[in-house]
Formats: sequence, C-alpha cells, structure tokens
Amino acid sequence: MLVVAAPGETQDVILSAVAAQDLEAEVLADLDGVAGPWREAATVVVADDQAERLVARALPHRGSVYLVGPDRDELSTWSAPLSAQVIPLPEGGAWLGSVLADGSGRARAPVVAVVGGSGGVGASTLAAALAQLAGERSSAALVDTDALGGGIDLLLGAEQSDGWRWPRLNAAEGHLGDLRGYLPVVDGVSVVAMARGPALDLAREPLAAIVASLRAWHTLVVLDPGRSGSAAAREAVRLAGRQLVLVAPGVRGAASARQTVGVLDLDRAELVLRGRRGGGLPADLVAEAVGRPVLGRLPDDPGLADAAERGEPPARGSRRRYRRAVAGLLDTLTGAAHG
Repeated sequence: MLVVAAPGETQDVILSAVAAQDLEAEVLADLDGVAGPWREAATVVVADDQAERLVARALPHRGSVYLVGPDRDELSTWSAPLSAQVIPLPEGGAWLGSVLADGSGRARAPVVAVVGGSGGVGASTLAAALAQLAGERSSAALVDTDALGGGIDLLLGAEQSDGWRWPRLNAAEGHLGDLRGYLPVVDGVSVVAMARGPALDLAREPLAAIVASLRAWHTLVVLDPGRSGSAAAREAVRLAGRQLVLVAPGVRGAASARQTVGVLDLDRAELVLRGRRGGGLPADLVAEAVGRPVLGRLPDDPGLADAAERGEPPARGSRRRYRRAVAGLLDTLTGAAHG
C-alpha cells in the first residue's frame, strides 16, 4: 500500500486508519521516487495537499487510487486527473478503513444488498433467507437500513431477543472490533435491526463502520436497504459488491424494477424474478425491459406470509422449492457448491 501525504492532519488520519487495520504502508512526501511504488502498490491513498504535485508527474492511470482530505472542492478538482475516488474527511473515515481493508488482500466477507423492484415483493424475506442459509453453513450477518420497515428482527421472530439495535450503534465510527457478542443472533445470523420508536436518522458513517466490522467476522453480510432512497439506503447499495433486485411478475413489475434501478443508482444490479402460478414474463424480456441481467428465479411460496406473522424465520417457514432456489442463489453469490 502506498500513502502519498506530507506530515500533517490528513496524513495522521490516513496512518491511523492504516494502523487500525494492522497494515503496512510506504509513505512518500518526496515525489522523486514515486513512479515505482505508484505502479506496484495494490492501493494508493493520496492526501489532497499532494494531489497537484502528483498530477504534474503525469503518471500512468491506474485503479484503486483514493484521494483523501477535508476540502470537497479541492478533492473534486484533482479526482479526474488522478482517476481517483474521493473520500472526504471526517465523514469518510469509515469508508477509508473499509477501502484499506479491501486492499489488504485479507479474506473479507462478500456484501449483498437485496432491494425490492416494487413494494411488497418479498425483498426482506429473501434477504433474511439468504442470511439464514449462509448462517447454517458458517456465519452470516443481516443488516436492516430500512427506517420504514418496522425492524427486520420481527421477520425473524427476534423482537424480544437481547442485543443492540441501530439506536445503540448509530454513533459508531472508524475501526470496530467483533460485534457478535452485542447483537441478536438467530439461526447463526447476527442481526442489526431498526428499533420501533422515534424515527432514526441513520447516518452513512456508522453504517460503513458496522459493515466493515461484520465483514471481518462473518462469511456473508446481507443488507436490506429498503426502497426509500435515504442516504443510508444509498450507502448500503454502494457498500454492496452484489446488488440483487427482486422483480414482481408481469409487465408492471418489470417497469417498476427499471425505475428502482435508476432512482437508486443500482449500476451493478442483478435481477431475481419472483415466480407466479401460470408463469410470468420470460427472463430475456425482463432483462431487456429493466436493462440488467437476470441471475435467477424464485418460486411463489404462499406460506411465507403466514410464517412471517408467526415470527418464523423464512428459511424455516418456507417450502422446499423456495429454500432450494435461495440455496442456489447463495451458491452463485459465494461461488460455493453444496449438495
């Protein structure tokens, strides 16, 4: 890892994040020897005070460059010449930690966001079922960022379970340790749920910090962003390496999914088609209508609604066909093969 930063406050923040991830970095303030490390480093972090000097070197474009500093205008000026993503401080501190962890080469759990292409299509149910099946195989986390969803712990029958909800976690920032001892756990799934009560303005910084922590201690992290388009929902889909959009059957379901993909900027969206009796639109037509590829299809399972009312988690309350279809999606998402 290469850090291009002169001594000062921004360098201190960057090096603190490096230390928190227990990483090693080459730090350069004198740019005479920058060309070799620039080519060879897996990740490059550039402080804003060095950006203009670095651009003047006309170095070859490369990926995994991050420009860090407190002045958004200054960062925007130099982001394009450096082909760099911008991380503003202090609000981007947790994202910086996540970026450093991802570039470290260590194993980190994949992050999957599940979004409903329309309301009531069963996205939260699919998110919970994916997390449950991953929890049965190893360990998983399920993160609820939908302030209007009533709390995903209700869907799992865990509303009475001890453990922290978002109101207790919303001040989190920076590098966090293992949270498993503080969260409700259902069927091997660590659950971060909304609480019922006064509206909570969930901030992006704690969400990034929580997800980074969960990735270090689980084999899969599933996010349930909801469809509100809030800052937290947008941050959730940005953090996700895979974005699943569950599409209701029929022309209207496809049209709604197309709108959802556009409004939430789901540029990596993969579609999961919800089946219905009598079939539905062919997968190729849905893919064409929405403008995104189809990853799989789920059968209808009328019993899931009753199971949710009983507080029975979906992977327990579903029929075999639904469970097999979710297991197939999980295999595809994780690259696993389970009989």
